[in-house]
Amino acid sequence: MIHENSVPSVDLGNEILPQGSATDALASSGPPHLAQAPANSNALTAETRVLDSGPQTKPVPRNRFTADACLLVTAVAWGTNIPLVKNAMSSVDSWVFNFSRLALATVVLGVLALLERRYRSTKIKRFSVGRFLVFSLLSGFFYQFLFFKGITATTAGNTALLLSSMPMWTAILSFLFLSERLPKVTWVGLAVTFVGTVIVTTQSGSVDLSSQYLMGNLFILGGAFAWASATVLSKPLFESMTPLQLSFASSLITMPLHFWMAWGLFESSSNALQQTPTILAIIYSGAISTGVAYATWHYGVRQLGGSHAAVYQNLVTLVAVTGGWLFLKESIMAAQLVGGVAIILGLLLMRKGRAASQSKPAPHLNLK
Repeated sequence: MIHENSVPSVDLGNEILPQGSATDALASSGPPHLAQAPANSNALTAETRVLDSGPQTKPVPRNRFTADACLLVTAVAWGTNIPLVKNAMSSVDSWVFNFSRLALATVVLGVLALLERRYRSTKIKRFSVGRFLVFSLLSGFFYQFLFFKGITATTAGNTALLLSSMPMWTAILSFLFLSERLPKVTWVGLAVTFVGTVIVTTQSGSVDLSSQYLMGNLFILGGAFAWASATVLSKPLFESMTPLQLSFASSLITMPLHFWMAWGLFESSSNALQQTPTILAIIYSGAISTGVAYATWHYGVRQLGGSHAAVYQNLVTLVAVTGGWLFLKESIMAAQLVGGVAIILGLLLMRKGRAASQSKPAPHLNLK
């Protein structure tokens, strides 16, 4: 194997590239024009490719639509999970229910990760252990802890409203720590989606920001910030492992903490755990909304970035309201329809901003 240090270098103005790699480096920027250098040239050889074809556009990822579909599936799974969790916690202790569903989710993610490794030969590369541990604690424990503490101490409307701040937190943290620059239209999409979520939640009549719900609201807001922080931390980890591997590993190492939270409460919940509605709720919440949905969520984050993926979380509120109308015969107000349209419009603006950033001309190199 020839090392770069042993190859003569070519001066490209602002950069020095090894002569042997000049062809590959320039060719990767787009279809170049080829020029034959003079035989007696001291700067370039006859094999050197000259790029002078004008600005090149970045290729659009083939899996962009797959990522959008995965995030949409995630939003639907999480939206339909909300009434199931609320109903189940009326008959079983919240920590026992949380441990049961997360234990099932870990098993499901483990099976999927093994199948992925078997049929796709995926291997985990070296990664930052510290970053992985912080990510796991934020997404696998603190978010779950804060969410369940909050949801029992505040209203469903307050919960949905405060969780809708996740995309904003994610965008801000991505800007600060990942230097993720978003086009103006993307920020407009974020704002429109947030406004639409506010309209949908406030019109439901279950939003109450009085002092009696202060602690519950703070728990939910802390959970939203924890999830947004974990989303930002996950992006570099995807360079070393797949979404399934990350989901399984983070879930596995936080299970002892959830078992500790539920310790001593299983006996009082034993009868409820044997009831069919509770069993079905655990199966759906564990296998689908936590197991499969966590994997599809992380896949979307890896492909699109945290800021673009996070806005799909506002669809959860829309799905929950729609589900109440379809299955619980709850009424939908005209203002909620306007809010739903605003949420979808914000998503479309986000996609437009992402497409614009991906088609932005690449830097133009002119080799003379």
